[in-house]
Amino acid sequence: MARTTQIHRARRDAAKIAPRTCVVQPTTPNPERQQPYQYPGINVDLRHLLRHWTLEPGVDYYRVGCFEVSGTHSETQPIMVREVAMTLLMDRLTDKPGWHEKVFDEEIVAKWKQEALRAPEDDIWNSIITDQILQNLEEIRQVLASGDPDEIEGYLWHYAYYPQKPARQRIISEQAFDYFNKSGLIFTLNTNENMAIKSDSVVTDELREDLRAAFNKLVAEQGSNPDWHPRAQEMVQDLVHPSMHPFVYGKSPFFQDEVVGVEDAVEKWAGKGQVIEKPLTKPREEMSDFHDYNGQEYAFWSEKYQWLPANLAFQDDGTVRFTSYINNLHPKRHPEIYRTIERLIDTAIPAWERVLSGKATIGEPYIERRSSSYRKCGKKVVPVQQRFGPAPVFCSEYDNDAYEAQPDDLRPGLIREWEEKNGRPVPLDDHELYEVESWTGPDECTSNPEQYEGLTLEEQKERLLLNYKWKEIRDVILPEPLGFQPVTYTTEHKLSEKFKETGLQVIVKMATIELTPEKPDFPVGGWHIEGMMSEHIVATALYYLDSENITTSSLEFRMKADEHPDLEDTIGQDNYRPNQVMFGCLFKDGEALQKLGNVETRQGRLLAFPNVFQHRVSPFSLQDRTKPGHRRFIALWLVDPHQRIISTANVPPQQLDWWAEAVFGGKDQVAKGELPSEVFQLLLEQGLADTISPPKEVLDKLNNRLPPELMNMVRKQRVMPQALMTREEAKEHRLKLMEERSTFHEEAESSWTGVKFNFCEHVLVGVVQWWWLFPGTIRR
Repeated sequence: MARTTQIHRARRDAAKIAPRTCVVQPTTPNPERQQPYQYPGINVDLRHLLRHWTLEPGVDYYRVGCFEVSGTHSETQPIMVREVAMTLLMDRLTDKPGWHEKVFDEEIVAKWKQEALRAPEDDIWNSIITDQILQNLEEIRQVLASGDPDEIEGYLWHYAYYPQKPARQRIISEQAFDYFNKSGLIFTLNTNENMAIKSDSVVTDELREDLRAAFNKLVAEQGSNPDWHPRAQEMVQDLVHPSMHPFVYGKSPFFQDEVVGVEDAVEKWAGKGQVIEKPLTKPREEMSDFHDYNGQEYAFWSEKYQWLPANLAFQDDGTVRFTSYINNLHPKRHPEIYRTIERLIDTAIPAWERVLSGKATIGEPYIERRSSSYRKCGKKVVPVQQRFGPAPVFCSEYDNDAYEAQPDDLRPGLIREWEEKNGRPVPLDDHELYEVESWTGPDECTSNPEQYEGLTLEEQKERLLLNYKWKEIRDVILPEPLGFQPVTYTTEHKLSEKFKETGLQVIVKMATIELTPEKPDFPVGGWHIEGMMSEHIVATALYYLDSENITTSSLEFRMKADEHPDLEDTIGQDNYRPNQVMFGCLFKDGEALQKLGNVETRQGRLLAFPNVFQHRVSPFSLQDRTKPGHRRFIALWLVDPHQRIISTANVPPQQLDWWAEAVFGGKDQVAKGELPSEVFQLLLEQGLADTISPPKEVLDKLNNRLPPELMNMVRKQRVMPQALMTREEAKEHRLKLMEERSTFHEEAESSWTGVKFNFCEHVLVGVVQWWWLFPGTIRR
């Protein structure tokens, strides 16, 4: 009877902590019920952003990159190569130690200017032109190496439209440097309508040391059993990762009200809640009436998983405080880490405010840059030449004003210089050679016929040949920046003011990349946007805590450019050659993408950027390949404060070991033998052996059990709540989540690369000859 009483008491106590969950279907919103928050997938359609023409007036949101790549047009227009080069130059200058003081030293600035004007620009050019161009140029090189004349001719004609960096005119001009220098910008990649922000000083030494202590504690906690991120070849160790224990439809418990806090999250709430079987959303076939819907966007949302952010509230002094636990960071074991992360978020908020709403106002205000509103139908067109002289952009292939002017008497010398440098004549295509051979004199179709007056037929042919050669090697004029104007950096609002009542939602990731002599190289990452649309991530803040014995690495950025036909009115129909060189893009059926360069991810750097940027990690390696090395970083992902999503305030902790420790006292109580052996036996049967780690003397006592029929009765009731996950279950869900997101990244990449520039249906007449790209090749 005593044992039976113990069993009943244990079941009763466990039930108080975690009663059985119940399964419910998502409910249709009740207009008569005033709910504090309407969660996508619960109270409103999961994909309600696809229905932005039918939402209530005044519904705001921050832009998200993967949403812009769907049928809608991007709000970002192409940016001139020269402007991108200026931002890259500024990024490099602001990487110099003490740049903010040295910039006022005229001698140092003069030295920087000369270094910039003399430095080779090939690396800058290659970092700006699109990946599509670089990949196809590599294919061309391989074809050239094959030696097959037919394949070479056909292949090169297909790719004869590519822009070439000007040979004589520099991307970075003195005027551009002056513009860059006088602006005094501290933002990086500050182009047109978007920016990234870097800082090597905003994180204090004290905060840095506290973060180091946090990482050291979490690494030590995993000990000899590190949580290696799947498919990362045991090089990336997850310390806190949102893919573990995410919200799972049909599994995770949920509360409509935000009741789960921090300190009481485990003891009071673990295992409780209702299970949402599946999200509220329309089937794919019913989405076709949505504006610009083309079917691909459907995969941008997950109907199975969602990363869980933690909620933060603004305090009276403007700082933040967690009001719900960080997923996968135990709130009772690590309260000091919570305080440390709060301070890091405080540090990141000003950067988020600027990348989300800051405007670099030059002359007329830009389009409302980072925040879009559903009440607006259509958008203003921002002039492409916002900061540069406009004239050359409107010039065509046949307008000499688009090209570097040289007096006629200097052209023969420049052509001769080119031919001597390349060891061969300037190559012409068959049509041009035929025109020279069959020339009988100027007629009504000849341009500038006066240039042939007074010349013999042979002299006219020589002039025509010289003209054709000159057209092949002349440079496009890159527009100069407009006169310097003071730049005012403003924020339309402070997050602490606009969202004071609702606070913020932030997803936290902490990881360390471990390289060894056996695994010394970390590969290049894939282009991606953070999260799926289910997470509504609008901005990222990365802090690179430690980089030990690794080579320099960077984060590369690109984004979608507006492919809208309205651009044809600005750039001009068929104006491919001059404008491709100016913008570094393929305007003849090329991907509507533009690379913005890269930012070094050095130790101690905070880097923030909006989630309209696609980005990828550059490869890096061990510096000393005989010793191990690591890079430790923390990622903070800001959820759109306009749109509340399911968070840890709605979903209690799902870790089975956390719950077991809270209910039964964990390993210490088990080791003392304080837990009834029958309850202990049931816990072992339900997957808690790793959590409890029973000593041998405790296992020896398990032979003394209740009669089998009573044990079976108790088993049917279960001690462990069904909504909790063992570690193995969590890892299985992580793999499924990663597989789903791999599909999403493929769909998003297809959308990004599938949208093309194409300003007309006519055949391109003026083309960039392939031999421009390979001056050392002899055309057959």
